[in-house]
Amino acid sequence: MQEFSGLSLQGVLDTLGVIVPLIAALVIGTLIFQYFLYKILNNVVKTSYALPYTLLAPAIIAILLFTMYPLLYNVLLAFSGLTSKTFNCYSPVATGVCKLDHLYGFDYAAKNFTDVFFRVKDGEILGWGRLLRTADSTFPVLLGRTIVWTGINVVFHFFIGLALALIMNQKIRFKGIYRSFIIIPWAIPGIIVALTWKQEFHAQYGFVNNLIEALGGQGISWLRDPIPAFAAVTFVNIWLGVPFYMVMLLGGLQSISPDYYEAAQMDGANSWQRFRAITIPLLRPILIPAITLDVIWTFNKADLIVAMTGGGPQESTNILVTAIYNAAFGSAATFELGFASAFSIIVFFILFFFAVIWITTSGGLKEIYER
Repeated sequence: MQEFSGLSLQGVLDTLGVIVPLIAALVIGTLIFQYFLYKILNNVVKTSYALPYTLLAPAIIAILLFTMYPLLYNVLLAFSGLTSKTFNCYSPVATGVCKLDHLYGFDYAAKNFTDVFFRVKDGEILGWGRLLRTADSTFPVLLGRTIVWTGINVVFHFFIGLALALIMNQKIRFKGIYRSFIIIPWAIPGIIVALTWKQEFHAQYGFVNNLIEALGGQGISWLRDPIPAFAAVTFVNIWLGVPFYMVMLLGGLQSISPDYYEAAQMDGANSWQRFRAITIPLLRPILIPAITLDVIWTFNKADLIVAMTGGGPQESTNILVTAIYNAAFGSAATFELGFASAFSIIVFFILFFFAVIWITTSGGLKEIYER
């Protein structure tokens, strides 16, 4: 049978023959579950919210299975000594012949969390721990680079997105076409964007260097030198994130009544005064959540960096989340899942405390809570 890129029609049909019955069974099982749940809530519990609870039940179960369970299991791994050398110890089949005294414990957790920050030998702290291969792959260096990476991206996302939203909010011709083109980067899968731009930043054949040379400049080894590589991945992520802000802020601008601007103009306010006194305050309930989400997404943006540079060259484009990936699954890694899990928990708390402090101090949701 004819094959295309390693796939044959028979292979596709065999796969569908397995997947389709599973999907059908899942749908039918969900409907049966909802039917009986509704009967219990309506006839036994006799709650007036029987229908809403019934409709929400599948989503709640999915969240528990696909969100809460992985989070809890990640915490459990942080209390383990799971590495490539001890992997068989955590297999149900091999547990009986494992040489470890125990599989989980606070001593494992203490070592995993300590290794993120410090290099310890015989109970003595010798300095900052080296998370990856190079000497500057310590936690402070990676955290500082992550903050710089996040700050640059969020600032450019905000200002460019706001400028585009203000332009798109005006009465201009072909507005719908412009919006469609601007949203395209956001619609393309991130891995495709990363691989495409990786080729465009190729030192010899890439479009970027060809354009620079056509303008009389000299080509740059974008992905082979530390600073150009960091600039390249930052540029691509800015290009990716601008449409999100434009869509969010454009929706907020369109919800502001023109009466406010007309009244301010009658009082003699100029364009900048109207923007500062009307636009920004009324956009705050949208801006604060948007910035919060953008910081979290950018802080955790691993796929773009891994696909474009792999964290190189000389690990100069590694941030905290890519360091987690490379420490656990990189070419020189030892499959230290316990250490990687502890590392990810630390990153989670950094973002959690940022979100709490940022939202509570900015007052961006104050108007919503008071309604």
